[in-house]
Amino acid sequence: MLFLFDIDGTLFDNEKRVIQESTVKALQKLKQKHKIGIATGRAEFMLYSIKEIISLIDYFVLINGQIVKVGDRTIFSQPIAVELIEPLVRDFDKLNLAYGFEGELDEAVSRIDDGVIGSFDILALELPPINKEYYLERNVYQLWVFCSPEDMTTLARRHPHFQFIRWFERGYDVLPVAASKSEGVKKLIKHLGIDISEVVAFGDGDNDYELIADAGIGIAMGNASDKVKSAADYITAPVSEDGVFKALKHYKFI
Repeated sequence: MLFLFDIDGTLFDNEKRVIQESTVKALQKLKQKHKIGIATGRAEFMLYSIKEIISLIDYFVLINGQIVKVGDRTIFSQPIAVELIEPLVRDFDKLNLAYGFEGELDEAVSRIDDGVIGSFDILALELPPINKEYYLERNVYQLWVFCSPEDMTTLARRHPHFQFIRWFERGYDVLPVAASKSEGVKKLIKHLGIDISEVVAFGDGDNDYELIADAGIGIAMGNASDKVKSAADYITAPVSEDGVFKALKHYKFI
């Protein structure tokens, strides 16, 4: 079996800003018999929050499936075309919204406001530099917009080729509609020569929904959104209550 874990709210307890000791020990034991991967909205340079377990990770599905790596080797990479980004940026500016860009090696935002500060603080991430023209200089794999649900609804209506996935009160990932962690995982398992039925996936956020639904076994954390729980085969305890450890014990994987 291949085990894939989301980071924030799954491996990483964002409130306590730690990986639970039970999670570390569970992954160490799991690694003795199985391959382990992460499936995250983060880019590789943002993985410092899980540095104590990074040596256990074999596979990386990054930026919500936009980059897939086997060890140090990139097997899939899908940046967003500049001509698709420009209409979004124009609308963000028209609505006076803060926004940002996620690249493979770094990131940038248009400005720093309360929405940006809150969204990055909850993930225990450093604030990005300001560079509104980042997308003209580097490949962009995902955008962010920091706005109200009402503004998000307006943007989603104007830009039907993009999806807006909430990750904090005023923070949204902005991706092409065809992109998802699940699509990235499909690239990985094709490379590995295994079937999706051989995947065990853990997650909690709306960007985990497709993967939890598609995996052979989809496990939602107790702190997961209702949407993710509705797709899960099993709902474990919250991240703060040893949810990863308890689910792996439940299925006798450790």
